Amino acid sequence: MVQKFMTVVFAASVLSPSLAEAREYFVSPGGDDAADGSVASPWRTIQRAADAAKAGDTVTIRGGTYREWVKPVNAGRENAPIVYQAAKGERVVVTGADPVTGWTRRPDGLWMAKVRYDSFRGMNPFTDFISGDWYEPYGKRHLRSWVIQGGKALATHPVELFWDQNAHGRPIVNIDSVAFGPHRLKMGGRRREYERIRYDGLDLSTPEARRVTFKTSSQSTDAVAYIYDANSPTTLLSKAFLKATGDWKKFHETAVALPDSAAGVKSVDVLVLFGGHSYKYDAAPKLLPLGSVALIPGMVTGRIIAAFEQDPNVVTPELVTRPACFYPIEEHRDYITLRGIVFQNAAPNWGTANGEQVGVVGTHWSRGWVIEDCEVSGSSCDGITLGKHGDEFDNAGPFVWCYYNTIRRAASNGWERVGHHVIRRCKVSECGQSGIHSSLGAAFSTIEDCEIFHCNWKKGYGGADMAGLKLLCSVDVTIRNNRIHHNGGYGGIWLDWMAQGARVVGNRFWANNWSDVFLEVDHGPILVEGNDMLSPKATFTCSQNVAFVGNRILGKYQVQNDPRCTPVFKPHSVTLESIDEVPCPNGAFVFINNILAVDPRNSKDLLPSRYEDNWMVPAANWKVDDATGACKVTPPADCPKPDFKPVDARRLGKPVFVKQDFPEPSRQYPAL
Repeated sequence: MVQKFMTVVFAASVLSPSLAEAREYFVSPGGDDAADGSVASPWRTIQRAADAAKAGDTVTIRGGTYREWVKPVNAGRENAPIVYQAAKGERVVVTGADPVTGWTRRPDGLWMAKVRYDSFRGMNPFTDFISGDWYEPYGKRHLRSWVIQGGKALATHPVELFWDQNAHGRPIVNIDSVAFGPHRLKMGGRRREYERIRYDGLDLSTPEARRVTFKTSSQSTDAVAYIYDANSPTTLLSKAFLKATGDWKKFHETAVALPDSAAGVKSVDVLVLFGGHSYKYDAAPKLLPLGSVALIPGMVTGRIIAAFEQDPNVVTPELVTRPACFYPIEEHRDYITLRGIVFQNAAPNWGTANGEQVGVVGTHWSRGWVIEDCEVSGSSCDGITLGKHGDEFDNAGPFVWCYYNTIRRAASNGWERVGHHVIRRCKVSECGQSGIHSSLGAAFSTIEDCEIFHCNWKKGYGGADMAGLKLLCSVDVTIRNNRIHHNGGYGGIWLDWMAQGARVVGNRFWANNWSDVFLEVDHGPILVEGNDMLSPKATFTCSQNVAFVGNRILGKYQVQNDPRCTPVFKPHSVTLESIDEVPCPNGAFVFINNILAVDPRNSKDLLPSRYEDNWMVPAANWKVDDATGACKVTPPADCPKPDFKPVDARRLGKPVFVKQDFPEPSRQYPAL
């Protein structure tokens, strides 16, 4: 027996040398990146471990807060993933925010601090706004970043709060001209605060030429004009205090001298900031509510002006300065496992169907990731992304033909090599766009036992691609046993284009906006089984070949026919049979063995549907707990239970247009 055991071990080591050579590295807040990464001499940053870890290795992270954007360098293999895990029983937090210190109290009671741009980690919180295809800002600009104090995100107000309100939303300083000596140059009228104007090739050889005169007007607020050397943007040459004149038509001239060091032919930048030496403080508290901040950009620093609820020199605020917490720069960083880690507060840009999708955590066109027992929260846009690669065609335009071309490029860029991810037992919340989002990269994945909530919940911006869970191309995806609630945008789950072979099973939906399950131009087949769908609207469908089996469905139904043609695959693959040839008329639904409060039959289906053995129970007899989603159905005596019969894929019938059978049902009978 001993000899046999040794032979087996030897054979395994020969077949899988990486497993025999696998190492465990350690990271600790008290570590040193110059150490050897052992349990006795751990590294300080997770990135140091990510630079070293190879297939089969494990990175164990001790409890603490890590302010990093971890960019994994190497890929694992299917039988030898790279594992990043929290030490047993310890809380590991990876955050995209940094503390801000040095706060001063202004005469108006607001707090202010300055932050240098060169301290940021991949973005500029003061100037980077949410943007992208299908994004809708609702008439306002929205910064990707925000400020946190005591674990609470403060409301971020645009710099326009500090504009003169009598200007009806226009900039508050009217700069008629700027003169360098006798040479008067037009500035261009009323300006926003942080706009920079460059003057190239100025001859500043004489003292007269270095005398700069601003001709300005403003109804109520003073300002400061900063003059920088354009070729050395940190070199401030001079500044001019521009006094309010009380009338837009009444101008005042302010002159300053540039130093002798500015002599010669130079280019200069002029930057105007409102406030200045004699700022009129009386209006500011009315404009900036308690518990909110304004992020005001400058040339090389940004100002944070805040109405804090707590003293910032006691409870230190944090500014979100990173677009991600764990996201590889390169594609195909396959077979990575994240286990038991808290990822929070990052500011990715809008995740579009046509572009690279960055999230707080993201796989970046890879295969075989496992994300388990993690918490992901606090994102300007997406929480977890299983998204596509980036290229020069990102955000080419919010048009259907652009997405057709995106699909073609994916098919030629290793589409069959990606997907097959597992997300399980994770909590995903407080994301501005979607909790879990994917365009094309989630095929053959499983999302199970997660809680997804408060995504795009009461946000001041919108657009497409917003839901608790939004997937484009959910080929053979399983969404199982999740709790999905209180999500804005388009609700709980949005399966958009190419949900061929998808299973939505055993989930509990409640208190979602728009609908619990939104199915957009999918050919199916799609199996929706054993779910509680308890929001006011259960489904919105402009799809076909959807089977509802054994669900409890309280909400209403909305259907719509959509003229677009969408892709069809060979069964159980991402091999395309067509991209833009097969129409998707609404219908071919099958409702079997459900408890329903609303009759799903409608006259808008273009394809015939079937309704068998469903139990109609009035909505008044349903009770749903808003906090937990727990539901109790008490049928009245005059609503006898039907004879629920077994359901298999054969009973569901053959899908229209698609040569693929329905998935085999596993949950057939709803419980009260």
